[in-house]
Amino acid sequence: MDSTIVSVKRIVLQGKRPRVIGRNARLDVHGQYARDPIVLLHTDSGLSGWGWSRASQQDAERILGKRVSDLFNPETGTADECLMFDFPLWDLAGQALHKPVYEMLGGGGENPVPVYDGSIYIDEIDPETGADAGLQPMLDAVQAGWDAGHRAFKLKIGRSHKWMEKRAGLKRDIDVIRAVREQIGSDARLMVDANNGYEPSEAREVMVQAGDCGIYWFEEPFPEDIEETAALRRFIQEGGWDALVADGEGSERRDAEFTEIVRAKGVDVVQFDLRAYTLTKWLRFWPVLEEADALYAPHNWGSHLSGFYIPQMARGLPRFAMGETDIMQMEGVCAEGYSLVRGYRNVPDAPGFGLTLDQAVADRAGHAEDSWVAE
Repeated sequence: MDSTIVSVKRIVLQGKRPRVIGRNARLDVHGQYARDPIVLLHTDSGLSGWGWSRASQQDAERILGKRVSDLFNPETGTADECLMFDFPLWDLAGQALHKPVYEMLGGGGENPVPVYDGSIYIDEIDPETGADAGLQPMLDAVQAGWDAGHRAFKLKIGRSHKWMEKRAGLKRDIDVIRAVREQIGSDARLMVDANNGYEPSEAREVMVQAGDCGIYWFEEPFPEDIEETAALRRFIQEGGWDALVADGEGSERRDAEFTEIVRAKGVDVVQFDLRAYTLTKWLRFWPVLEEADALYAPHNWGSHLSGFYIPQMARGLPRFAMGETDIMQMEGVCAEGYSLVRGYRNVPDAPGFGLTLDQAVADRAGHAEDSWVAE
């Protein structure tokens, strides 16, 4: 931890999903590719760490010559002024201390970690051409996730917000929920995510018509509001359903306001995006979860690496619900030890995040226009 930073390198890796991912309630087609910006930190002792980061070259120049111990505390995480390097620093500290990240977090969670396939989007309709393939595209996507080892699935709903007429869109949402539940059986977990695409009355109608499908959580039913969100939670409880209310993605920049919703028991599962919020800030927020008797399930979409960071966090901190997986392959990233077996991700005991980066791939990426080196 007394080593100093002598070089900072930035590259970008590209991941490819097995298929083109469709729409959610608000956004158009999400595509087949995703990009993870990576920063590699090198020290004068020969240790290095790497991870997801949106740091600029100017940010990098400010940490050159700094001791790792000035940037990172193993008990509290990354210093505020260095949070843009949060994941590379956790990985580097793990290498220095010969500890996996989960152990630095306390090791209070379970292993293996429950994860889910978050790729079941609105794939059947094309508003421009009027094409509508019915339920089959979502059922095919679920089957592909099942074959890959998943036993929990999150469905995008909210078609009535932008893509279909109100009643037809709501009916399709409910039909998809019922069809997928029948496909996966009663033991697999099923979540739904409206991406804030409903009115509160529509969210309640979904529960009335599909609450018997064993929904594990209802994510982002409508823009979070302390009164409306708490009212939906009460409605679900009074209806006798076991569904949890999950929310918080996009609230990272106003976490104080969202904290009040959590403390008022307006949500059951908190979902700040792991990359945007950082692992360090999640560690600080954890006592609020304990106080409110809430669970956490960090948002992850558009990142291959975050799909491994979340299980490390889950094995480190209790009160974890499930980990979101954006299924893709990313050349150069070796995640040996993170095997997926019947819906559970194993977390390796290797130092840091337990991920290795192929040097040849990193060298090729280092020649791209969006890469840089500070030293």
